[in-house]
Amino acid sequence: MYWNRVLLNTFWLVLFVYLASQLFVYFSMSAHRPELSGRQYTLLHIWIPDSILFVLLLILEAVHRYKPLLSELLIILTSHLYGILIITNLSPDYHVKPLIMLLPMLVSMIYLKENYLRASSLICLFYIVILFLNTSIYDFTLRIQNIIITLIFAAVSLTGFAVIARGKELMRSLEISVKSEQELRIQNIIMDRLSKIDPLTDLYNHKTFHEYLGWLIDHQQSNPFPMQLAVIDIDNFKKVNDLYGHWVGDIVLRQVTAVMLQHIDSDDFAARYGGEEFVIILTSKTLEDSGRIMENILAGIAGLPISEMDNESVTVSIGMHEYNGGDSKSSIFQQADDALYEAKKTGKNRIVIL
Repeated sequence: MYWNRVLLNTFWLVLFVYLASQLFVYFSMSAHRPELSGRQYTLLHIWIPDSILFVLLLILEAVHRYKPLLSELLIILTSHLYGILIITNLSPDYHVKPLIMLLPMLVSMIYLKENYLRASSLICLFYIVILFLNTSIYDFTLRIQNIIITLIFAAVSLTGFAVIARGKELMRSLEISVKSEQELRIQNIIMDRLSKIDPLTDLYNHKTFHEYLGWLIDHQQSNPFPMQLAVIDIDNFKKVNDLYGHWVGDIVLRQVTAVMLQHIDSDDFAARYGGEEFVIILTSKTLEDSGRIMENILAGIAGLPISEMDNESVTVSIGMHEYNGGDSKSSIFQQADDALYEAKKTGKNRIVIL
């Protein structure tokens, strides 16, 4: 699409330059060459061919806008018509006018299409044959000129094929490089995810929890905000594994995770700390609001029947501590863990806040 637009703009520019040069010849040569300024000459060699070129460009603009897939092919065809019309209507005094047929060859190079360049080269070859047929065998100078033009066409054609081959080679190298870069980026994303995410529950892992908790505590120094840490442990989880098997234990872990995620907010943070233990960091809430969220999680897990356990449910114990401004990362976790221990010791399936 980009190069189609560039070529269309180039065609418009060539048309305006061509028209300007014709008008310049018309006004400057009227006194010296009356045959170049007559009404019939201007009609046949300026207005009619330029009008045809103008209409062709309007058609190309419409195709480029409404049928962009056809634009490339029509631009190639128009470049040949462009060259033929200009050559046909230029004065014989311009001996270099055959070189205008280089235009379609250059357009073919831009598209990096060998078929386009091959077709353009054959058309130029046909044009060269016509040049030699129309040249007198006694006009040695003109024949030398035609030979030079032929050599120029051949050189441009060979150069064009080399440019296209090199261009395709560079494009392949670029595609390989981009593909390798994409694969590396995907691998880095996967590795980064594996280093941060627990594969069973899709929660953040132990390492990421400690990093995030440390960052939040550092951030508290400049911008204090309410924050609570809850440590959650599934009660009697070993019995679940022993009685139903570890595969059922994995299902329990995933279902407990689902309940937790259902009740916390998007700005909260949940992680699997290890085994059957989870941690949740709640931010921008009062202790009472965070306590209600934990109560909902406690009740939600206890009221969730698990079909793989004969529709029995599990319970959890929760210990929670609110950051008080002087806590370190280790002390806030220790306080929440002590609260969890207290909840376990006093009957399980409960919340203790220290």
